[in-house]
Amino acid sequence: MTSAGARSALVFSLDPSQQRGVDLVLRARFGALTGPPGSGKTTTLCAALDACDARGITYALAAPTGKAARRMTQLTSRPACTLHRLLEWRGGVFTRNEDAPLDADVVIVDEASMIDYALGQALLAGTQRSRLILVGDADQLPPIGVGRMFGDLVEAEVVPTVRLTTQHRAAAESWVARNAPLINAGQWPELVECKGFRHVLVEAAADIVPAVSDVARGDRDVVVLAPQYAGAAGCDALNTTLDALLNPCALTEYVTRHGVRRGARVIQTVNNYRLEVMNGQIGVVEAIDSTGAHVVFDDDNKHVMYASADVSALRLAYALTVHKTQGSEFPHVCVVCHSTHTHMLSRSLIYTAVTRARAHVTLVGDMVGLERALRTNAARRETSLVERLTGGLPAAEVADG
Repeated sequence: MTSAGARSALVFSLDPSQQRGVDLVLRARFGALTGPPGSGKTTTLCAALDACDARGITYALAAPTGKAARRMTQLTSRPACTLHRLLEWRGGVFTRNEDAPLDADVVIVDEASMIDYALGQALLAGTQRSRLILVGDADQLPPIGVGRMFGDLVEAEVVPTVRLTTQHRAAAESWVARNAPLINAGQWPELVECKGFRHVLVEAAADIVPAVSDVARGDRDVVVLAPQYAGAAGCDALNTTLDALLNPCALTEYVTRHGVRRGARVIQTVNNYRLEVMNGQIGVVEAIDSTGAHVVFDDDNKHVMYASADVSALRLAYALTVHKTQGSEFPHVCVVCHSTHTHMLSRSLIYTAVTRARAHVTLVGDMVGLERALRTNAARRETSLVERLTGGLPAAEVADG
């Protein structure tokens, strides 16, 4: 938890919607702050936290995953943790609950679109004494689990809600900034090659892996995003080929049962608090054998020694599912959108995938798959949350002062 006086105030130039966002953080009993990439969510949050510090308002920062929590820490220069750590998950239960709630004045949760029903219920129980502010992009993929808490709250506006409406990044003229709203609305994006975008048309599923390999040869740091693990164009097939292509180490070296060897790009798939590595962190294997592994992680050059029992949490990370990268950003993403993944495709999946890119998107696939994605609104779920809340919710009140 962070309190006043922790740091000197920074100077921000806020647009009117951002100022409303700061007021929301300072006053709302329960509120939602939403906006697309580049709309200034981080700037708004940092300005609000500075104001909290100046007013002596204590706060706790959290996110659903370890990767998102680490990114929140980096962007705000303030400590953040996972929701499981914040709510003190022990022995299969959250020990911060109605009987022992958190004592921060305000709890702020980033990447709130990832919160499912069970985690949302636990969060509400553990913040009975605190104000609660949810921050995120309501148009991203709904959570893997049941429910769509953040999206439902934003759409219904049954709690105070601020939508950031102005593009602030220098990338406001980028392909992503222009086309993410079109994708989100189910409209065709611009497919003409330009600065920041390339479209690779591939009709046959069997040709996806070779096409992606060609992209990776041109940029070895590209991150490939695909809808699923299985299939001829899935992450498993892509990872096997890309590791053989991009990993400089000999193929005959020691390989784990998950296909990991020295030199591989890997992702941590669970939170490991003992090793202090979180689900979603990406790194490179420096050494590996039957006794364990030495991994260097990208975001902070952190060196971690894995015992053999911990190595099973590592997977190849040249290609990742879109769900796995929520809360992350990469300079260049290669998005696979092909009709072979027809049952997984949706506009929210493609929207989430392209908005992982800071600078460049390469879209690989066929027109049938893209059309299927654009006309499928999988973000909508049959939930009763809004109906249950519209009868009256004390948390929707705005506090005085």
